[in-house]
Amino acid sequence: MSLPTATKTKQEPSRTRVKHAGLTDIGQVRAINQDSYYVDYIGEHGFLAVVADGMGGHKAGEIASQKAVTVMSKALEQAYAYPPTAIAKAVQAANLDIYNYALDNPEHKGMGTTLSSLYIDDQIGLVAHIGDSRAYLVRDGTIRQLTQDHSWVAERVRLGILTEEEARNHRWRNVITNALGANPEIKLDLMSFEVMPQDRILLCSDGITSLIEDAMLARIVSQYMPEQAVEELVDRANEQGSPDNVTAVIVLVEHVESNIKPYITQNHYEFTTVKLKDTLSGIRQIEAAYPQQKRAKQVFLQLWWRYRNWLIGGGSMVALLLLWLVISLFR
Repeated sequence: MSLPTATKTKQEPSRTRVKHAGLTDIGQVRAINQDSYYVDYIGEHGFLAVVADGMGGHKAGEIASQKAVTVMSKALEQAYAYPPTAIAKAVQAANLDIYNYALDNPEHKGMGTTLSSLYIDDQIGLVAHIGDSRAYLVRDGTIRQLTQDHSWVAERVRLGILTEEEARNHRWRNVITNALGANPEIKLDLMSFEVMPQDRILLCSDGITSLIEDAMLARIVSQYMPEQAVEELVDRANEQGSPDNVTAVIVLVEHVESNIKPYITQNHYEFTTVKLKDTLSGIRQIEAAYPQQKRAKQVFLQLWWRYRNWLIGGGSMVALLLLWLVISLFR
């Protein structure tokens, strides 16, 4: 039985506007659904989408994935730091929350979850990733994977030891090498990209990607609106037997409002990978990768950006006036 698709429930404060939907299903084999997701506007200006695929014993994975989306969404709802730091701190908090829960409840020892998230900050998309759930960007019908799997087979594909086809059918394809909550220290991948109108971003668990190839993902995500597309993806997975839980979240960008950011994003599509534990060392690395501009410079840039059309127009008028005066003098 599928859970209902997500709908917009909050006022939309973000100047970048999106349509979105999410759907999760138990699949055809599992006795319990250990996937969780979140998708909605968040805070004053942001938008957040998260997919988490839990793992562990009875109900442990379900608890882990629910904690991941709950802690992360609440942390970002209340965050005052600039987005790269806020995201890293939210992931750090979720990891320690799950890990400490397992310490207090020994029957859930070894619980953990994947996490793939998208945070939209005006024209900037920030993707945070742990595990083998995935985020894709579909633009003009072309699909691009924004994350890299943290799994035993994926690492061997990157090393050239296994082919993609061999990895898809390998008996250890479900072995995760990096999971949220499994250890006090995790590796977080964070990357940015420029958001454009009509972009479609897909976040999904491996219950989708293990059964549906990228070309078909691109076709479905491009062809349908988000609500229908997530249903189509889940239905196709179930038609193929879906041995795992299946979850899909789709975000369709309708309008992008560009604004000067208080942080610099220069290396789009490049991963910044940091180790997060119970210290600030990983957070400091994120701050170095996404440096904040000086306060005075921020103010200047904000003022310039806000009045850019007036300034450009005024400057053009002054230039034309000076040109006219020069021509008049030499007549």
